[in-house]
Amino acid sequence: MPNGPEGFSELSQFQLDRKSQRLLPEPFCRRHLVVVLGKVDPEHPDAPVTVGMVRPDAVHVLQQIGDLLERPIQPVRLNRYEVESALQTGFGEGPRVLAKLVIRPSPLSKSQPSAVELVNHILALAVDKKASDIHIESYPGDVDVRLRIDGILHQIYTDMDPETVQEVVSRIKILAELDITERRAPQDGRIRAVIEHGQEDRKVIDYRVSVVPSPTGEDVVIRILDADAGLVPVGKLGMTEEMQRVFLQLLANPEGLVLVTGPTGSGKTTSLYSALSQLNDGRRKIITAEDPIEYFVPKVNQKQVSEQMSYATLLRALLRQDPNVLLVGEIRDLETGSTALNAARTGHLVLGTLHTADAVGAIGRLRGLELDDTDIADALLAILAQRLARRVCEKCSEEDSPSDEQKALFGVLLAGMRPRKGRGCAHCHHTGYRGRVGIFELLLVDPGLQDLIVAGAHNARIREHARERGFKTMVDDALEKIAAGLTTLDELIRVVPYRHILAARDERRG
Repeated sequence: MPNGPEGFSELSQFQLDRKSQRLLPEPFCRRHLVVVLGKVDPEHPDAPVTVGMVRPDAVHVLQQIGDLLERPIQPVRLNRYEVESALQTGFGEGPRVLAKLVIRPSPLSKSQPSAVELVNHILALAVDKKASDIHIESYPGDVDVRLRIDGILHQIYTDMDPETVQEVVSRIKILAELDITERRAPQDGRIRAVIEHGQEDRKVIDYRVSVVPSPTGEDVVIRILDADAGLVPVGKLGMTEEMQRVFLQLLANPEGLVLVTGPTGSGKTTSLYSALSQLNDGRRKIITAEDPIEYFVPKVNQKQVSEQMSYATLLRALLRQDPNVLLVGEIRDLETGSTALNAARTGHLVLGTLHTADAVGAIGRLRGLELDDTDIADALLAILAQRLARRVCEKCSEEDSPSDEQKALFGVLLAGMRPRKGRGCAHCHHTGYRGRVGIFELLLVDPGLQDLIVAGAHNARIREHARERGFKTMVDDALEKIAAGLTTLDELIRVVPYRHILAARDERRG
């Protein structure tokens, strides 16, 4: 008899039946690392179903499994490798990808490396260093290659020079299926590659390529999208426990609009995909309209916006597909905004993004699209504004003292605070930072705020109403994370607008 949850079982003790495994949705199984073991007999609906789990003590997951199977559950503990092996039997290796490029990283040749070698080296190096972007820039008599790591650009050594850089750009354009003869107009493309460090270590990477003409040739920026990185759970985004609880409650709503705002590179897409991961339990129809599709999510209907099919056109079509959840990549015009608001008021949960500086500013942005105040108030559930700050390296963290300039800027906000910084070590490449942490503010649209929106209240009045009800700004959230030693005052100054810091200081002083 297999062991109960208190001890580990072995996969070899169980029969694997593909049809039985597929009684649970694949996204649910992969997210929670659960698998149906043995053969489920449809003639005996009261017979317990054995389910292998990495965490058989996860009560809420057990409840969801029971709800999905409508049978009693007998959980057994398996290790992660065994669960993933069993899932391969039921669902295969996961989403299959076709890649035109296979990169096997190796040192560059000592003589002048070819364009093919240089491109492969840069693409692999960027992934190894966990960069988000590659910048190749041509200047008179010089070429720069820089990697954006944790939001900061870092120069790397390159064998390229003004004579050979065009060969590299042409190689990138060929891989991205762009026109190599066109050098006077911007072009966008995509490369899908597999990086192999051996048969067992294969990573699928999407590279989004932008080529723009410059006075000395062409500049290239490549965004790196790691298809194997997986979806970040909501609990790993960096929200406080209270904010996370409220955000998950918002996602449980049957209808309404939840907006995520912030500038490019602030983590909006990561937060939206986290929300999708939370909602993707196999019982809802989830459809996305994206430009471009950044990550492919199993069993989610992802649609690409194109010249022939705009956001508004695609959204109208998707509403006829009987969705429960709609993700709108960006609300950028009246037609898209109007369709999203209408969907949010007619039984759909709509997730979308806006480019605004803070949560309150999103209301003004929607008004700027000429959307009706009443429609905004009826549909809008909440606005999550965010930034990404670099995280202090855990290996070399030490106490820090604010500089005179920081004391002058933050004033009373520093009262009682003992910030920390990273000294710099091999673990963080001597930067003092490793990884990033989210800084958030979550504005809930309560009945009082709905009335203010309908009345056309300006941003200052809306912010005052929210503050009276405990609304925490990004500055508040950042200061808490600084006090906890997660990030630094320098990072707060870098990622949060200056006027927001001044407003927080003046409010605290008052």
